Amino acid sequence: MTYIYLVRHAAYENPKHIFHGRSPGFPLSAQGHEQAKRLASSMSHLPIHAIYTSPLTRTYQTAQAIAYIHGLSIQTDDRLLDVKTPLQGEPVSYLESINWNFYRPEFLARGGESLREMFRRIDSCIREKVAAHREQHIVFLSHGDPIMTIKIKYLGRPLRSRKPMYPYVPVAGGYIITIDDPWVVKSVRDLPTDNH
Repeated sequence: MTYIYLVRHAAYENPKHIFHGRSPGFPLSAQGHEQAKRLASSMSHLPIHAIYTSPLTRTYQTAQAIAYIHGLSIQTDDRLLDVKTPLQGEPVSYLESINWNFYRPEFLARGGESLREMFRRIDSCIREKVAAHREQHIVFLSHGDPIMTIKIKYLGRPLRSRKPMYPYVPVAGGYIITIDDPWVVKSVRDLPTDNH
């Protein structure tokens, strides 16, 4: 069995209250650093072999806390990035008014990424790394919607809209996914942490 720990970054600085998406910056806040430390502590007993992360600051800094405890290096992979959307930079208040639905036809027509496209890129990353680390424990650091697409599809549910994403993965939280050879998802369950 291969164990995947699919983890969302901790809380971060966003003083202008915009949707940052793939924008550079947005480091962990003081609260986020504490969350990352508690997350790492709760994972300290696990025999983790590899850590892969989105290259964005908030995910990388969260990964650093886990890597430090396990004495591991961090590898970045662009396939773990947040959603690609023309709404990057828009106020959070606007995103709330549309229920964070990046996937409306008018946004996709402007170069946005569909749910299916997002799932495919992250799934390809996970499958590639699982093939390289069979029967090992692997950590992936990513972002809310990308993580939720994996959870939904790996549970065998349809991914037609954003509605099935709730309850939503919390910051510094995530899921434990077990994979049996050659590729059978055996279970998807919440990652227990000291943050929630």
